[in-house]
Amino acid sequence: MARTMMRRLEYKAAASELQRLARRHRSNAHVVALHATCLFMLDDVRQSRILYERARALDPMLMHEMGAYSALLMQENDAHAVYALGSQLLRTDQTRPEGWTAMARFLAMTGQTQEALALVWKAQALAPSCAAAYCAEGGIQLLCECPEEAAKMYAKAHALESTAQTYRGLITSHVQNGEHKFAYSYAKQLVELMPQNARALAAVGSVLAHSAESHAKAVRLLESALAQDPRCTDAIVALASLHVTNNRLSDAVSLLERHLVENETDDMYTRYADVLTLANELPKAAANYAVALEMNPSNERAKTGYERVDRLMHPSAESDDGEPGEGEPEVEPSDMSDDDML
Repeated sequence: MARTMMRRLEYKAAASELQRLARRHRSNAHVVALHATCLFMLDDVRQSRILYERARALDPMLMHEMGAYSALLMQENDAHAVYALGSQLLRTDQTRPEGWTAMARFLAMTGQTQEALALVWKAQALAPSCAAAYCAEGGIQLLCECPEEAAKMYAKAHALESTAQTYRGLITSHVQNGEHKFAYSYAKQLVELMPQNARALAAVGSVLAHSAESHAKAVRLLESALAQDPRCTDAIVALASLHVTNNRLSDAVSLLERHLVENETDDMYTRYADVLTLANELPKAAANYAVALEMNPSNERAKTGYERVDRLMHPSAESDDGEPGEGEPEVEPSDMSDDDML
């Protein structure tokens, strides 16, 4: 019954059913792992991670749902945990796709995208009907800036097993490929299937934000998503990006400041610093890039941002014509695209 609910994206009902089953079958790792996946799809990442680890403690040989678990760990930007999971899965069984998928995600996180693709193709060859392997390739293709290929992979995964993850992948891929009608269609389907989910609502708002005539509606939807869940990162990022697009930098700064306490990740600190840079608040931007790098020294975007701000704050003593530099250079919104910043 729970599996049927999950196929209909009724994750809340499925989670309740699996929680009931788990009380009756406390040592059933399969049930606990399924419950974890439901919570992951509902964006309860913290509790989901706890349950995945509980399932692995119950059965150290468990492979079931580990593709979803590696996706969660990648979303959390925890490269060490992804590597540890992938290594253990490969030690358990190299003939299954889960370990290769996890290691592919680890390589992608460390910038080795071509090696990552080789491993995810191996996973697909081992299990051609494994939706998680195609989802993993979709994410890697997005990192490679190949949204057209990513859309194909997410479509394959979606045909095998439609999940909140495949919908989100299709939406992101089509948006990045400039196919906003396709993205909007998938976003509408997702919010119809998950009407009480803030992230689904944010997906519709994010797509509408790419059309100037729909900006007002996008703002309303994104604010509604945040009213449902103040921790909805997708809504925060999309709304801040929309403010930047409309040159409302103070609104973007205020929004990110307001939600940073509940979303203390290196990615969010980097985005906050990006907007502070556009607002010409350079010392504050540098401090937030530094926080992001303390949390994740591998954050290349934060490194680049910090170096850029450092150059702006400490220009060379002499200009190209030999005259001393006069004051601190200002940053204009046109200096960097919205995609670079958010």
